[in-house]
Amino acid sequence: MRLKTLLVAVAVAACLTVYAPLSFAGSNLVTNGSFETGDFTGWTEGGNFEFSQVVSGPFYTYSGAEDGTFYATFGPVGADGSISQTIADTSGVHYTLSFWLAGAGDDPSDFSAMWNGTTLLSLTDPNTGAVWTQYSFNVTGTGSDTITFNFRDDPAYIALDNISLSGTTTTGTVPEPSSLLLLGSGVLGVGALIRRKLGR
Repeated sequence: MRLKTLLVAVAVAACLTVYAPLSFAGSNLVTNGSFETGDFTGWTEGGNFEFSQVVSGPFYTYSGAEDGTFYATFGPVGADGSISQTIADTSGVHYTLSFWLAGAGDDPSDFSAMWNGTTLLSLTDPNTGAVWTQYSFNVTGTGSDTITFNFRDDPAYIALDNISLSGTTTTGTVPEPSSLLLLGSGVLGVGALIRRKLGR
């Protein structure tokens, strides 16, 4: 009975070692994604940035932030402005890029979201009924990736809040048959040694 218990313990320990995850990633990689610094810290401003600011509380037709206290409102006239952020992530890992947008269908206005220059979302006169609406996209990290938002709203403002880039992954690998064979041989070898010791 003691021998069987020892063999089971050895096998379980070996399996846990083989299947143990090597890493876990789940936190938001975006700096100041909800603009809680009260400004655009962490973001690079570009293009026509007039009438673009971080606000709190009611503004235009918006009742307040989607997350926290602050949110961004954009109202460039005649040409697009932008904010962008380059993020250090893990190459090959799948992430979810998410953000919340509010628009009132102002004409003309536009909004787009880009990942490394590739357009993920492009809206003309975006209209969410001035209610926060979430957009999410699956993206793959390259090690260094840039998120860009472009916007224009001649009559009034578009609002943006709660931007996040997060992924949940384990990098542990499932052993190949040859690895399982070696593992089994090792367990049997340990079992033989235990038998010999107990037989003395």
